Amino acid sequence: MHADSQAVYILDLDGTILSINSFPHWVLYLARAPFPRIGIAHRLWISGLALTMLLQRKLRLTEHERFKWRLQKLWQVATAGDGGAGAQAFADRMVGYVRPELSPVLAAVAEGRIDALIATAAPADYADRLGLSVGFAHVLATSSARAANEPSNVGERKCQAVLRFLASRGWQHRRRILFTDHEDDLPLIGVCDDVHWFGSNEGRRLIAHALPNVVIRSGFAKEAGPSPYAGV
Repeated sequence: MHADSQAVYILDLDGTILSINSFPHWVLYLARAPFPRIGIAHRLWISGLALTMLLQRKLRLTEHERFKWRLQKLWQVATAGDGGAGAQAFADRMVGYVRPELSPVLAAVAEGRIDALIATAAPADYADRLGLSVGFAHVLATSSARAANEPSNVGERKCQAVLRFLASRGWQHRRRILFTDHEDDLPLIGVCDDVHWFGSNEGRRLIAHALPNVVIRSGFAKEAGPSPYAGV
């Protein structure tokens, strides 16, 4: 793959830039409450609330969106006034899960050789700082200030957020190269010119069936040989 300086690169976070889903790791991080700026009693309170919320979710007493929103609010209490230290500490952990084959792409982003953004359903509470840590100036994530009934940055909502962002930068007429792993991104896939797929074969088949005119390329590096992105 060679860099297209006229294109805009749009990358999902979980399962794409990262080989894992960061959200469960964030939940457990919050449950451990390793926040040195707050006292032990406060940390125990944060931990207890996080574990209670997790148990309620496991017992299906609350749905995922409500669970995520409540955790965002708890995180904001736990990290208030820390200048982003909590988010940076978590981001530093997640950087170890960046896919090695994407290193050339991320280097090109960090060096400003290509225009790119992250578009993710992950909470902005940590996704913004994680995006900066891997070289991105632009991150579209689930807002940390969203209302309780406001959905995550996913599906059609995510697609529209990307299109609004592109228009705000004057990039709306440029080619769009998408990196993703999930069929939830079907609306966004449908408005992109080139898709690099990091998901399952079944997901790829579903997308190919729904959008037969979209070219979907495997994003994975071959088991042997150089990264497919070495030319970026």
